[in-house]
Amino acid sequence: MEIAAFRLLYDNIHDFKTTAMHVDSEIRRLGVRDDGDDAVQGMGGRTHREMWESMKAVSHFNLGTALELMLKLLLFLNNVDLNEIPQRQRHLLSKLYGAIPSKYQAQLESTYQASRGILPDGYALIAWVNAASPTPSPDLQPTNRDVMTLEGFFEYLDEDVMLRLKRYSWEFIDQGRLRHYLSDISVFVELISRVMRDIDRP
Repeated sequence: MEIAAFRLLYDNIHDFKTTAMHVDSEIRRLGVRDDGDDAVQGMGGRTHREMWESMKAVSHFNLGTALELMLKLLLFLNNVDLNEIPQRQRHLLSKLYGAIPSKYQAQLESTYQASRGILPDGYALIAWVNAASPTPSPDLQPTNRDVMTLEGFFEYLDEDVMLRLKRYSWEFIDQGRLRHYLSDISVFVELISRVMRDIDRP
């Protein structure tokens, strides 16, 4: 990888993460809630629930991009050829994580566990389906995943939250599918920050 490409990748990780942080911060500043159908003052009739879901989709997509790029940077630093991962799996956090040498997976897991300490009370995993969906999906039960490990949480982010597809979340409404969100993204922001702190920008 050329130095200019490395620098851009490094900077993209930071900037996608920062964008996710800013959107989540704006949700808190505005007091937007996930459980309210009343209008948000000064927002042209947008309800709390609608605005919260839209803003979370934006924050989650940016967070997912930052995590994906961080894992790809770690693969590069460990001399893992991205071409060894099937094309259709290169946006899946769990598959990128699985391609990282086990020694560094253990380091990431340790960093994830340390990052969880910034939210000692944890965070809510929020999922809902639009009650107005004409033909709700027959299987609306969330999959029980081990979100206590980084590998398990990456599977949850890939398969249930579907971070890489958040920009298409509007399509899921007509399909009657559950839409999953994290109440707080701080743990993953902290994870990215801790990982990147140990990598020098050339």
